[in-house]
Order: sequence, then C-alpha cells, then structure tokens
Amino acid sequence: MSGLGGRAALRNDDRGVSETVGFVLVFALITTTIAVTLTVGLGGLEDVQLAERDNNVERAFDVLHDSFNDLGRDGVPSRATEIRLGGGRIAFTSDSSYAIRNATGAVIENSTTAITYFGAGDTRIRYEHGAVIRSDGEGSIMLHEPDLLFGETTLIRFVDVNSHGSDGVAGDGTVLVRASLTGDRTATEVTDDVTIQVRGPTADAWARYFESRRDGSGRIDSVNLTGDELTVNVSVSGGDRLVVHRTGTRVEFSD
Repeated sequence: MSGLGGRAALRNDDRGVSETVGFVLVFALITTTIAVTLTVGLGGLEDVQLAERDNNVERAFDVLHDSFNDLGRDGVPSRATEIRLGGGRIAFTSDSSYAIRNATGAVIENSTTAITYFGAGDTRIRYEHGAVIRSDGEGSIMLHEPDLLFGETTLIRFVDVNSHGSDGVAGDGTVLVRASLTGDRTATEVTDDVTIQVRGPTADAWARYFESRRDGSGRIDSVNLTGDELTVNVSVSGGDRLVVHRTGTRVEFSD
C-alpha cells in the first residue's frame, strides 16, 4: 500500500513540470527582451549617432563661416577648415543664386556656388552667399547671417566661392576645406534703389532674415517670397549710399 501511495503522490506532484515551464517562460522573456533591444535600441542609437555627426559638422561650418569672414573683411590670404564627414558627403553645389540688381535691372553682383554637406536623411548644411543655412526636409533655418550692414551707408558684403579641383568628397575621414583669395576684390557704390533676388531651396531662410531686418533698417521696402524665389527691394535715398563689397576666393577640398 505504501508503494501505491508513493506512486500516486509522485503523479500528483507537478513541481518538476512547473519548474520546466517557468524556465521556458523566463528564457523566452529574456530572448524577446534582447531581440527588442537589438532591433529598437540599436536603431535609436544609430539615429543619435547620425544626429550628433550632423551637429558636429554644423559646428565645423561655424568655423568655416568665420574663416570666410576673415578673407572678406580683413583680406587674409587664406584659411583652412577641417570637417569630419563621418559617412556624409561635402560638395560644391549651384542650386542657389544670389543677385543684386540696380533700378534698370542690370546685375551688379551675382553669386551661385555654395559649399554643401549632405548628412543623414534630408539634412543639408551649406555655406552660401555669406551665410550658413541648415535644411531638414522642406524647411531651412539660417544659422549664421551674411555680412550686411544697414544704415546711412548700407554695406552688402559677400564672398564668392569659386570651386577648384574635386567636385566633392565622401567617406568617414576628415576633409580640409581650403579657401584662398584670388585677388578679385571689388567695391561698387550705388546711389539708386536695388533689388536682391535669391533663388533656391533655402529662399525661406533668406526671407525670414530680411524680414527680421526690415523694420530696424529703414532701407528694406518689401520682402516677397514666391515658392523658392525671393525678391527684396532696398531703397537708397537722399545722400545715403549703398556699397556692394565682393571678395573672390578659390576653394578646394583635400585630405
């Protein structure tokens, strides 16, 4: 009887089964957690890394902006700026133009070449016509303003970028953006009203910039943005004058 009772008790004891099921459930939970972490966590980490890479390039363009100002304002012979690409690409682009016209429509100065970094997704960081602008998708924001001064003497100063050598560089390494004066520096004095025309994907950032200067300057009559084309009317009245200062540079990329 005791033997039969022992076997019955063994059949009714399901602790071994419970431990096995528990182990399977815990193992499945751990496996699922690892899989989710690898899928979501690493993807999020990669996004953070790409965003930080673009932010680092943005800071490098701050230095690039100052370097071009040194050439334009002080006539420094050359400047070089290091930019770590981190898998992105930097190139010369001509999808934006900046023209200054007098009352008869004749072009006083014209700038067409930009230095553009192509980052993650739709991120673009560019130095164009004296300003640094960042674009993400359909919108853009001006990070560093052009060298313009409004007053009795309105000064419009910008640096022309003339590409030399390679059209672009891509990869994980560091590229050196070297800019040097070409000796082509001009100052054109204008006594009539002028029109500034900006065309390209960053026209919205330029429109906001000129709107912010409109009330305080007393020189900007109107700012009209239609699609990717901006028209700004600047008045020159009485004994006031407007000076357009242009500095020509030669820019190249190197390792």
